[in-house]
Amino acid sequence: MTRVMAAAGEGGTQNFLVPNGTIFVVFVIFLLVLFFFYRFVVPPLTKAMAERDEMNRKQAEDRDNAQRKLAEAEQRYQEALAGARAEAGRIRDEARADAQKIREEMRADTDREVAEIHRRGEEQLAAQREEAVRSLRAEIGGLSTQLAERVLGRSLSDDGAHRSTVDGYLAELERAPATSEGKR
Repeated sequence: MTRVMAAAGEGGTQNFLVPNGTIFVVFVIFLLVLFFFYRFVVPPLTKAMAERDEMNRKQAEDRDNAQRKLAEAEQRYQEALAGARAEAGRIRDEARADAQKIREEMRADTDREVAEIHRRGEEQLAAQREEAVRSLRAEIGGLSTQLAERVLGRSLSDDGAHRSTVDGYLAELERAPATSEGKR
C-alpha cells in the first residue's frame, strides 16, 4: 500500500471524476467510425436488404403465379383427359358399328357368292343334262334302229320315217322327266 501512496504522491493528485483528454479523442474516433459506417456501410447494406426484400416478394409472386398456372394446367389436363376418354369411347362405338356393318356386308357377299355358285352349278347341271340327252339320243337312236333291224330282219338305216319315229319317241322321253320334276 505504501507504494500506491507513494506513486500517487509522485504524480500529484488526480481526480478520477475529471475526464482525461484521451476520452475526447476516443469519442471523436467513435464519431468518425460511426460517420464512416453511416456514410459508406449502411447505404449498401440497406440497398442489399431492399433488393433481397424485393427478390423475396418477387419469388413469392412467382410462386403464387406458378401455383395458379399449375392448377390451371391440371384443370386443362383433366378436361383434355375427359375429352380423350369420350373420344376413345366414341371411336370404340364407331369401330363396333363398322365391324357389325362389315360382318353384315361379308355375310351378304357370301350369300351372293353362294347363290352365284348355286346358279352356276344349276347351269352346269342343265348343260350336262343336255349333253347327256344329246349323247343318249344318238346312242338310243342307233340302238333302237339296230334292235328294229334285228326284229324285222331288214335294214332301216336309210328310212326317213323311222328316223322321225325315233326322234318323236326321244322327245317324249325328254318331256317325261321334266313333268315328273315339276310335280315334286
